[in-house]
Amino acid sequence: MNSRSSRFKPVEIGNLDGTRAVLEAIPEEMTAFGGVPMLAAVEKEFGLVAELSKLVHDRRAQHMVKHEKYDIMLQRSCQIALGFPDGNDCDFLRMDAAIMAGFNRDPVSGKWGVSQEGLSRFESKAVDRQNVKAVREVFVNHFIRVQRKRLKKVVLDCDGSMIKTYGAQEGSIYRGGKYNHTMYFPLKIFCGDWLLATVLRSGDQSEAKTILDSLKMVVGKLRDKWPRLKVKVRLDAAFGSPALYDWLRRNRIGYEIGMASNSVLDSYAKTYKKMAEEQFRNYYGEPMFTGKDWKKRAQAEHARIGGIEDPAKRMAEEKALKSRRVRIVGEFAYKPEKWKNWERVICRVDFTDKGFDIHYVVVSVQVGIPQRIYEEEYCKRGLAEQCIGRFKQTGQRLSAQQFHANQFRLTMYGVAYMLLVHMRDNYASQSLRRSDVETMRKKLLLMPMLIRRTEKKIVFQISENHINAKEFFGTWRRISAA
Repeated sequence: MNSRSSRFKPVEIGNLDGTRAVLEAIPEEMTAFGGVPMLAAVEKEFGLVAELSKLVHDRRAQHMVKHEKYDIMLQRSCQIALGFPDGNDCDFLRMDAAIMAGFNRDPVSGKWGVSQEGLSRFESKAVDRQNVKAVREVFVNHFIRVQRKRLKKVVLDCDGSMIKTYGAQEGSIYRGGKYNHTMYFPLKIFCGDWLLATVLRSGDQSEAKTILDSLKMVVGKLRDKWPRLKVKVRLDAAFGSPALYDWLRRNRIGYEIGMASNSVLDSYAKTYKKMAEEQFRNYYGEPMFTGKDWKKRAQAEHARIGGIEDPAKRMAEEKALKSRRVRIVGEFAYKPEKWKNWERVICRVDFTDKGFDIHYVVVSVQVGIPQRIYEEEYCKRGLAEQCIGRFKQTGQRLSAQQFHANQFRLTMYGVAYMLLVHMRDNYASQSLRRSDVETMRKKLLLMPMLIRRTEKKIVFQISENHINAKEFFGTWRRISAA
């Protein structure tokens, strides 16, 4: 049993608005993380941590084990959701009353959670070559298990993201270009907000060479469950390759894949470029930010608009500047030597004061208005970047020395992300249904709470004047009624 002293003498801390202020200590337990038991209740309902705990190894000496691997992983995922992604955060959070209550221990007198040393020993050997494939499949398996209806169609958005590294971790490799740092380059696959896969990759691995294995895994799992499922993938230009197009065609998978510009594509787009430029000049006159010293002229114009004192006039000027755009969307057939088939390519040409902005997209659908396909279908690929942004809010610390240990940490970030998605989509109020991780954390997890024990029950108390008290109580009621 843990004993904690509460014998502190009151401290006079001055006057607040003319009233004497005194600092006192009370014997009850308190926490700043009152939403942790709520998140743990969501896990008990959906069982994602339980699924993962069956797949990872526990290489510790079992006769010395004080914390089961499920408890360790639940504690870890709750800490990540709170905004504490580092393993050494366990050293002070493990004794927090709400954390203890989260994995079903008495918050007043129960055994503390795992320490940083215990967590590190477990994490370092939880994943290896033997089980890494199964661990990478946990999210798509979870997605399939919790679906209540037979799915007819899914859209998969795939993208990579940078995680900077600062040590000599295995697989941490320098990447130039826009990254210019030693890094990992994990791949993520989403279906809406749902995470279906998060695969750790070395910093120098390209999208085109690594996407097929992950797509085959995800699509294979989905179609094993729903053989007639219609699948479409949306990818940026880095993913495209002849092997990918061939596989998508053979497996009847729809696709919208960006393409990098080249001289052949640009020659096909000449007509659309000419139309866009002519229309721009007819509507707006000469472009303002082309030719020599265009950057200085652009900065001067933005400075002029920013210096307008009247807010309404300033916003009107800014809107007028951004509206100087003409868009032409066309299409053509394209087949390089290495491709087996002719592909339909949609060409989007924007002409602005800075000149041309051209984007090419290979699409599988052979009918439909090009502009509608581009704007209403392909442009939704940007939702994947929003999901990645939310995912990154759980944590970006991959500092273990071994590659597979960092795959496990990345997976735990995904677990925390998905638990928050489950909480938001199933139990939070309608006002939070589009919230990101940070908002869920502030609204529901970071709740000051007093915890006291009576003879018959444990009482959790929050202030009825707290700004999020109504949301907190409402979410708990919906969880309890489930």
